[in-house]
Order: sequence, then structure tokens, then C-alpha cells
Amino acid sequence: MSDVTTYLLNYALDHHIGFELLNEVDSFWPSLAIPERNMMFINTNWYKQEELPMVVAHEIGHMIDGDSCYLYDQSTISRLKSENSANLIAINLLMKYCSDNDIEFNNSMTFLTQFNIPQRYENSVRKIIAG
Repeated sequence: MSDVTTYLLNYALDHHIGFELLNEVDSFWPSLAIPERNMMFINTNWYKQEELPMVVAHEIGHMIDGDSCYLYDQSTISRLKSENSANLIAINLLMKYCSDNDIEFNNSMTFLTQFNIPQRYENSVRKIIAG
């Protein structure tokens, strides 16, 4: 497990967020958060291992927001808002990891690439980097 993933799981523990690491499930089974049970299920067997830090940070974002995956049945707009919010929280958590570990990025694209963050978040990352 990478240092950043360990950092994020420790963040979850420090904030009383429960989780279970699943390493024997199908590699395409998505991780999920269930805030009502204060539990995240993280697929450590994810087929794109380089995405795991963003996946963990994203699920923490859902826990912080209190958004469950069952909301997706309500509407596309609710789903998009929930996913966007979880991604923005994830980006901030990854930025905190970088700050706490004296890791600097000169531009937003390098940060996005390093953490496998969708390019549509470039403006958000650029604003955070600019301070």
C-alpha cells in the first residue's frame, strides 16, 4: 500500500471513519461509502492500482458529506452533485497530504496526473495551488 493511501486511511481513523479493506473481491468491484453505518468498503484489489489514493480520498469525501450510494437512484443531478463534492474533498485531502509531506506541484496538470484525478478538475486544482 502506498504512503498516500496509508495517510488517507489514518486520516479516516483519526476522524472516526470506519473502513474495511477488501483484497479478495473482483478487481472491478467499486469501493463505496455508507455514512449511515460509518463504514467505507475499499477494494484494495482495484484493477487500476494507481487510482487507489484518489478512490480512498473520494470515499472519505462521501463520508464527510454524508452521501450514500443509494442516492444515485434519486436523480442524475443528485448523483453528479454528490460525486463532484466527494471529488473536491478528495482533492483537498490529497493537497493536505502533499503539504504535510513537503511535496510541491508547480502546476495543476502535474498534480492531476500524479493522483489520477479527472482533467475536468483542473480549474479547481489550479485555484487551490494558487492559494
